[in-house]
Amino acid sequence: MNKLTTILRRQLFAWMLGLIDGILTVLTLATGHVLRLDDPVTLSLAIKVAFATSLSGACIYFFSEYSNLRHRLIHAEKELNLSLHGHLATTQLGKQVLRETFIGVLISSLFNFLGAMLPLGTAVIFPNMQWLAIAVAFLLLFLLGISIARLVYGTPIKWILALVLAGAVVSYVGYKLNVV
Repeated sequence: MNKLTTILRRQLFAWMLGLIDGILTVLTLATGHVLRLDDPVTLSLAIKVAFATSLSGACIYFFSEYSNLRHRLIHAEKELNLSLHGHLATTQLGKQVLRETFIGVLISSLFNFLGAMLPLGTAVIFPNMQWLAIAVAFLLLFLLGISIARLVYGTPIKWILALVLAGAVVSYVGYKLNVV
């Protein structure tokens, strides 16, 4: 359990990004379906949407984080005035960057899936009150706003407003597009 806590602390960006991405993506994809009350959200649909969300999030996380960490290695080479550019990326440091990126991908994907399934699971459990899925998504964004503010010593109301506003915008777009 202690090792898991250490990994989660080191991969804070990965699981926060995963949760936020999962929640916002689900609001984009499912708000139209949930609010139009055409068909209830099924477990099969919830799993498909959450899986697609986590797969897309995994690709985005991998390419952005891996390129960012490799760029840091290149920057370190320049700061150290090393004559061979790209050399650090081929050493143990390069392998460690790749390993840490893959760990981040796994964590981000898991939390992305979780961020999508929590609201959708609510719609599955309460098929006559599917709007609860949207309420759960906004509650999660509210709680994440508080958590992020504490982590970065920021103002909670600003973080809450930023996340909830983002949720409202993607919900509106999702409602208008009616994707799922």
